[in-house]
Amino acid sequence: MNKDRSCIIVFAKAPIRGHVKTRLAKNMDESVVVCLYRNFVKDIIDKVTNAGHVLKIFYDPPGSEPLMREWLGNRHAFFLQNGSDLGQKMANAFSRVFENGIQQAVLMGTDFPDLPGKIISDAVSGLKTHDTVIGPTIDGGYYLIGFSSNSYLPLAFNDIAWGTSAVYQKTMDIFASSGTTVNQLPKWRDIDVYDDLKDLIQSLKHHPQKAQNTYSYLEQIGMIQK
Repeated sequence: MNKDRSCIIVFAKAPIRGHVKTRLAKNMDESVVVCLYRNFVKDIIDKVTNAGHVLKIFYDPPGSEPLMREWLGNRHAFFLQNGSDLGQKMANAFSRVFENGIQQAVLMGTDFPDLPGKIISDAVSGLKTHDTVIGPTIDGGYYLIGFSSNSYLPLAFNDIAWGTSAVYQKTMDIFASSGTTVNQLPKWRDIDVYDDLKDLIQSLKHHPQKAQNTYSYLEQIGMIQK
């Protein structure tokens, strides 16, 4: 697949206290949570760029592009997330990249810094043979979704109760009723609450390379000890 005609869309929030990982912040200092989030995003971006994929960062909230560029540099393409809810924002992101000539696009978040880079590449490759790809999360959502320009289904983002355990199944039901062929990726878990972070820490103790930036920060603040 021509990587110039495919891209990875990463949805990322500006690293602002009270705006990122709010559920995690219920059990942790907000400044630590913001730093953790910064490292989550860095790990995901490293995996995308190291594999040679074209990266397009869709950010939130409005007006935060200068902060995003100060944080992540000017070598990436930045676009504002546009829509009244998460579904509209994702649908509009796909529409925008397809209108600009991209033929295959995979959209993902940043709540899983240890997601293997191979899964991201497999998602792009999966669009050779299927209309869509999707990566389910353990809690009933999904961490990744992708389409080709000629198989894009905006309906997949309509009338979804975002943030609930029904998101993945509802999306799969839409695919089934639309006759859409689906390449399902391995199930993964988000880091949403403190117990999720504890699971990540246990994993990174044995495999720090899975999320090197996050591992280094957790070690720096004493949450991982050699």
